[in-house]
Amino acid sequence: MSFEALTREVAAWPDDQVRRFQAFLVTLRHQREQGTLEKLAAKLDDPDPTRWISLEDAEKRLGLADA
Repeated sequence: MSFEALTREVAAWPDDQVRRFQAFLVTLRHQREQGTLEKLAAKLDDPDPTRWISLEDAEKRLGLADA
């Protein structure tokens, strides 16, 4: 189903069904964001110190360090 067909379909739904669909979409977005956060957290928990960088080096890489 195309996006355009989906929007036409949803536009024809009664308000209560639209609210349920909105709740589903918000839940889906939160689940996907949670997965992204877990992946980022796993990178922070890297047990190999050879891949660690100091806060100063991170600031330099991000262009936040004083020159």
